Amino acid sequence: NMNYKKFTIAELFPILQNGKGNQGLLEKGEDCFYIGAKKSQNGVMFSCEYDSDLVQPGNCILFICNGAGSVGYTLYMDRPFIATSDIIAGYNQFLNPYIAMYLVTLLDLERPRYSYGRKWKSTLRNTTVLLPITTDGLPNWSWIESFMKNKIQSQLPSRAKEVWLKTANYDSINPTL
Repeated sequence: NMNYKKFTIAELFPILQNGKGNQGLLEKGEDCFYIGAKKSQNGVMFSCEYDSDLVQPGNCILFICNGAGSVGYTLYMDRPFIATSDIIAGYNQFLNPYIAMYLVTLLDLERPRYSYGRKWKSTLRNTTVLLPITTDGLPNWSWIESFMKNKIQSQLPSRAKEVWLKTANYDSINPTL
């Protein structure tokens, strides 16, 4: 029988990095995505030129900390990106797309606590999530990955499957600034 324990975002993501992008500083291009405070289209606002001062590595959970309608949502980004300062990227050595899907689903259930003008930045680090644990009391990442691969992937709604299978059509996003 599986045991569960609460973990804070700070415990799960030793690196929490603010987005550094500013739409006005970016050159239009096809090199990477500019991520804004929106849940649809996985947060992608448009494509822009690569800027080594602003780009952040992929394989992270993006916490939307500000923005009407989307504050409190999370996203998973698999590739390098540039994000608005309304986004905080969380990095964890165990993260992969399966574990990310599990975490995004759980974290998005917490979202109602952050709507109606409450901002997430101040409380993000202390937000908790209940995870299955190993006998050592650590998150059971291998169980989560196996569960997502074997039980959940086949049951995903079509929009989630598109992101999951990397067939999402980002062309409908206006690629210009």
